[in-house]
Amino acid sequence: MYAEIGINWFLDQEIPKGGYVRIPVESLLWEERLGKTRILTTEGLTTCMEPHRRLTIASSSWNFLRKRWLDREQELITVIKEETKRTEEKEEAGYRSPTWSILRALQKINKAKRIAGEAIMSAPPFFQSAGRGDLKFWGEDDGPTVIVWKSLSELEQEQWLEKMGKLKDCVVWCRSREKDEEQRPFDVVCLRGLAVAF
Repeated sequence: MYAEIGINWFLDQEIPKGGYVRIPVESLLWEERLGKTRILTTEGLTTCMEPHRRLTIASSSWNFLRKRWLDREQELITVIKEETKRTEEKEEAGYRSPTWSILRALQKINKAKRIAGEAIMSAPPFFQSAGRGDLKFWGEDDGPTVIVWKSLSELEQEQWLEKMGKLKDCVVWCRSREKDEEQRPFDVVCLRGLAVAF
């Protein structure tokens, strides 16, 4: 059987028996519509083609998030657009996300199921839940947590300070203090948790 992607074989179906390898001459273009919104995927990138919500993210991130925001894809596109703008502003101010290998190591400290912080498109899928402030990316809001401190807004940091007093299973990832820097609020509150500095 000759399998043609998008016609008689779709990427979310099982691979035909015996496996299937096909090397196309040029990149495949996968187009889908969510209502009137046109979504294009090619070369590992997914792009929303709406002029006022145009965005491009890794297709693996899009597919992962889309499954968790089932029937809310329009809302997801808007959230990703806002998160992209927020991430660009944070990076221009000097913020750099921790690598996934660092986040995996932090996750192992207390068998964390949840990550607090980062952006919806960069939060690693190996956490059962993720979110930042009032924005839930996916999953439930409980369980041992890795908190990426500098990715949170001041308001979100204040909200976490209130929660930390009741938690005993959080790990906070942050920059180490300079010699003359004041003690950070979570250094006092997070006595039962763990702060990991870099």
